[in-house]
Amino acid sequence: MSKKTISLVMALIFISVIVGIGCVQPLHKKKFIISGTYLEVSSPDRRAAKIVYKEFKRLDNIFNIYNRKSELYRLNRTYSKPFKASTELIELLQLSENIYDLSEGTFDITYGSLYKFWKELIREGKPKKFPTPEVIAKIKEAGGMEQIEINPKKATVTIKKKGLTIDLNGVAKGYMVDKAISRLKEKGIKSALINAGGDIYCLGMNAGSPWEVGIQNSDAVSEILGVRLLIDEAIATSGGYEQFFTFNDKEYSHLVDPRSGYPVDNDLISVSVISKNCTTADSLATVFSILGLEGVKKFLSKNPSTMRVFLVRSVGEDKKIHIFE
Repeated sequence: MSKKTISLVMALIFISVIVGIGCVQPLHKKKFIISGTYLEVSSPDRRAAKIVYKEFKRLDNIFNIYNRKSELYRLNRTYSKPFKASTELIELLQLSENIYDLSEGTFDITYGSLYKFWKELIREGKPKKFPTPEVIAKIKEAGGMEQIEINPKKATVTIKKKGLTIDLNGVAKGYMVDKAISRLKEKGIKSALINAGGDIYCLGMNAGSPWEVGIQNSDAVSEILGVRLLIDEAIATSGGYEQFFTFNDKEYSHLVDPRSGYPVDNDLISVSVISKNCTTADSLATVFSILGLEGVKKFLSKNPSTMRVFLVRSVGEDKKIHIFE
């Protein structure tokens, strides 16, 4: 994996899809809102949007941490008793466990209580007090990947620590995109693009050409800073710019490092990851946002892959892009 570093002035980075002009088959586009995020489907096949939306609705009933009727919500209210889980929940928990090991604890789904604590501070906007290490340590007691037991043979999950809350928000959306793509393939649909709140998968080709996915300058929406051609690949972006709170004139990211229990404190503005599946792209974009530039370099040196990674850092008044591909 080689590295290029480009220095340029920009504000924020986010993903946009550039749809080709003069397609042989017109693209049918539909937008939905689900679980507080937008879902957009583009395909020359009219059936695609309905298939994708139906699959997202089905999976949302499993993974939505706030829906009292969801499977995850019910699991989180159990303790010390095996919970009969769906194939999808077992699979995603196992994937999350693998990412936890791969990231050496940077990705941890068991600290839902900790993430909720910081989300509430963000809602305050400007909290009067900053949480002490003692407060954070107390919250962290109700967590730990070793405190959940996954038994795929019996299809059960056991929460062994009272008060532990599983939060799959850092990986569920990417997984849902991948499952929706599988449904499209089952129906014989060979070309489609799914965009779930910035988690994107490009299935097949767009009118005989690769899908063009651009990295845009939000200060000048028409300005494309870089374009990548994707066929059967996913791209996801994570960044601390999305949500934050202010304390003593300092901005704190909504991204929380589960190892320290505190918000991420590095110079990364955003991270985009291109991978063969959206589950990997989604989760590792979050992991890399927490690790920072040097941590990403170390991760990639230990785990060679075909991933492409784009980091945007704040350097003084300028922004610097680091590209690993």
